[in-house]
Amino acid sequence: MVNKFLIAIAGVVAVMAALVLVPSFNREQQQDLSIEYSRQNLTQMDDGRLVAASADDLVISNDLSASYRSLIGAPKEKEFSITSDEMSSLKGLIISTGFMQVLGTDYPRNDAATSLTEYTLKLTSGGTSKTINWANVDASDSPVPSIVRNIGTRLDAIIKDHV
Repeated sequence: MVNKFLIAIAGVVAVMAALVLVPSFNREQQQDLSIEYSRQNLTQMDDGRLVAASADDLVISNDLSASYRSLIGAPKEKEFSITSDEMSSLKGLIISTGFMQVLGTDYPRNDAATSLTEYTLKLTSGGTSKTINWANVDASDSPVPSIVRNIGTRLDAIIKDHV
């Protein structure tokens, strides 16, 4: 009799714990996320000007729709959908890691860089927006947090996979 009672109590406690924990796991998946990402590959000309050899934009909406535009050369535009796994991965990188609390928003390029890639990332989640600008590691004046670089790398992979 006592054993059944203890088992019943343990079961109730386990169910209550599950009910408390499940919403926190689902919260990051349910939280909306919109992403605007652009990158420019720049090369320095003989007169010192930086000229874009390529430039493109990627916009991802919370409903998994995405659009890509190439801004240099022959115009290229593509509408597509990302997978729910790709969005979950992005939400994991952005929402659950505390990315929105990263202090810096601008990581300037080194003025001596003659060939570089500049990135701009604008995120909107839960009514909060954050924009971050940075250059590739070799051309950056200050260290760019790895979390920022990881998100850029993930978005570059989405462009490569879908465009």
